[in-house]
Amino acid sequence: ADKAAKTLAFIKETLRDYANPVINCSFGKDSMVLLHLCYANALPMHILYYRDPFFPRKNRFADSVIDSWNLSVHSYPPIRTSLLHGKEMVALVSEYQSGPLSTVAVLKNTSEYTDGTDAREYLCAVSFLTQPCGSYQYPWDVALIGHKDVDEDQIYGVVPLHSPIVMRDEGPDLIFPLKEWTHDDIWDYTVEFNVPVQMDRYDVVNRREWPDKTFNSDWYPTCIRCVDKRTPGKRVFCPKLNREIVNVSDQASEYGFVPDYFGPPTS
Repeated sequence: ADKAAKTLAFIKETLRDYANPVINCSFGKDSMVLLHLCYANALPMHILYYRDPFFPRKNRFADSVIDSWNLSVHSYPPIRTSLLHGKEMVALVSEYQSGPLSTVAVLKNTSEYTDGTDAREYLCAVSFLTQPCGSYQYPWDVALIGHKDVDEDQIYGVVPLHSPIVMRDEGPDLIFPLKEWTHDDIWDYTVEFNVPVQMDRYDVVNRREWPDKTFNSDWYPTCIRCVDKRTPGKRVFCPKLNREIVNVSDQASEYGFVPDYFGPPTS
């Protein structure tokens, strides 16, 4: 309760310098705490939810909250898409325009297609990379994001934030109100204030995510065989075409940036 009060005071004080704030909300547990903290304390603002056209079942919880809380939520298509090859996995990257020259990158972890599984349950990486994209006149001057110092990314590892406020010359400034919160802080707030939580994504009793990622919007089952840069030029089996094709990963864009709000990595 004390940490929530301090965080709320920080948000109110910081927003005095801005005219048009927005909350970047994924409707995961951290985003839900940030959203509840603002809306339960008369701090309504615009909400931005980057919604993909793939796997609509992964949007069910978000849609239920949007409906029950009667929220107006914005979304728009990415300006470009790419892949990010990590040491142990490949991520799908959507970059969304946030200014004339700036973007915000949203990564989706991939569960790779394996022989013998139902190909209809998998996204084709080529379909992801060739989806309709477009520019967008981003209207907000600051974005609130529910990222914490202790959060772990599947590609970048545990990378803390270097500041609760990131000032930018181009694009919106960024505010991270939950920067110093722990995972237990999030769960304690969720329980105390009865914040809605996605039960088919989170094991509430044990305070963790379920191993099954079917309804987890951070994970996409994907076939990346023909664009996987780990096997360039090789012939690979395509379950979509049901035949072998050549890996054309040299034609697939690779995301080569690290988010500017990350501080020094800890692992």
